[in-house]
Amino acid sequence: MIVSCSNNETSQPQETIPSSNKDLQSLILDYRGEEYNTSISNTSVTNSSEFPFLAEQVLVNSIQISENASVNLNVGQTLNIGESPFIITVTAEDGVSKDYTLSIIKDEGLQIEPNTNIENGSSYSLQSSDVYVDGAQLTQDFDRFHLSAYADFDNDGNTDFLLSSGLFQSFDYSPISLYLGDGSGFDSDYCECGGECSGFSCTSFSELESALPNGYEGLQHPRKILTGDFNGDNLIDAFIIGVGYDADPFPGESPVLLINNGNGFNYEKLSNVLGFFHGGSSADFDNDGDLDIFINGNPSNMESVFLINDGAGNFTQTSEYIDEEFHLNTKYYTSEFVDVNSDGYIDLIIAGHEHEGAITYILWGNSSGKYYKDLSSAIPSLNGYNIVVDIDAIDIDNDGDKDLILNRVDSNNFYKNYYLQIVENEGGNSFTDVTANSISNNTGNDWYIWVHIQDLNNDGNSDIYLENNHRTNLKWFGDGNGNFAQ
Repeated sequence: MIVSCSNNETSQPQETIPSSNKDLQSLILDYRGEEYNTSISNTSVTNSSEFPFLAEQVLVNSIQISENASVNLNVGQTLNIGESPFIITVTAEDGVSKDYTLSIIKDEGLQIEPNTNIENGSSYSLQSSDVYVDGAQLTQDFDRFHLSAYADFDNDGNTDFLLSSGLFQSFDYSPISLYLGDGSGFDSDYCECGGECSGFSCTSFSELESALPNGYEGLQHPRKILTGDFNGDNLIDAFIIGVGYDADPFPGESPVLLINNGNGFNYEKLSNVLGFFHGGSSADFDNDGDLDIFINGNPSNMESVFLINDGAGNFTQTSEYIDEEFHLNTKYYTSEFVDVNSDGYIDLIIAGHEHEGAITYILWGNSSGKYYKDLSSAIPSLNGYNIVVDIDAIDIDNDGDKDLILNRVDSNNFYKNYYLQIVENEGGNSFTDVTANSISNNTGNDWYIWVHIQDLNNDGNSDIYLENNHRTNLKWFGDGNGNFAQ
């Protein structure tokens, strides 16, 4: 028997089996408009390149999964990095799911641990003295200017006095000299040991003639001396920063490192570090047990430079630990390392010519070891006195946090008049100018290179001392509540 089928006969439909594919095929994240690819290995997902240290949130830029599957992420969704790792669930068409773990990796930098003693041994912590000396009177050399540093260089318990001299707008090199103290000197006012000058016959300091090796080369225009134990032998060393010839073409000069040998100093000029370096500070900013150095100034090829210590007093130059915008075309001339907020990380205060764009900042120290503009607080400026030449930070009102004293000079009459500004720490990294209510007679003629904040009269309260060679040094005494009077 023959059976035939008509063309009009209806065929039976085939049953569709749901897909079981549940793969995450690609994931691209976004931070501030930049795409970050991820790598997928089995069920682990990580970003292929690290996000910046300051990144807190990223966006889902694109995601690809198996056809007909679904996922618990959406394009444009925000992911808080602090909540990483994330579980990404891809569900197949048949309802079976597969979990992937997304771990977002940031550049954690040096991963510094906080240290409550981070200021110990820093140049800032060592800058105060029990005596201030007029270098011009002591040397009887009135043609040169003299920069000073105070420390017990010979470990006899008395404060000694290191001088680095210079000539304005000269290519000549000027001497460096060390004077040892006998403990009987006191604050000077035009005279080496204070009081009335009498033929410059004070005997509280005597020059150590052999303090430096024969044939050493001083500096043309020294600008700041940093003291500290740079090689870890429990002797105080010195690092002298200079600007060189202070006019066009501003060729700059190299800093000098003086390593204390117990009978004076070994001398080294860091010839590979060259610039118009005007300010600086030293501290163990990376908390590895030795003192590093930050120097800054303009104009220089690289205007914000870190010198990283290997522990033995050998330094490597780098600029990687500060935002690029502070490298070039800045007008920052002074800086201090201070743990302003007492969080165990050393903060970097930078200042200079505010009228030329150099906003005074506290760049907050952090576990990465890098200083960011996005992690900073701006300090109130002052019209007419927009040049900051020196900074000090101490708790002036005994409320448990560090306040700021800024030594300013006239920006309209270039480097002619001084102004002391007092800035109150309000907590929460916020600062307020309280000068008008806190100090009187805080402005006058001339300008002063250094401001010191310390207890000058031993009453337990912070006082203010303005110092400069061959000028009447000025004092304001504090009442412990943040108020100062001469």
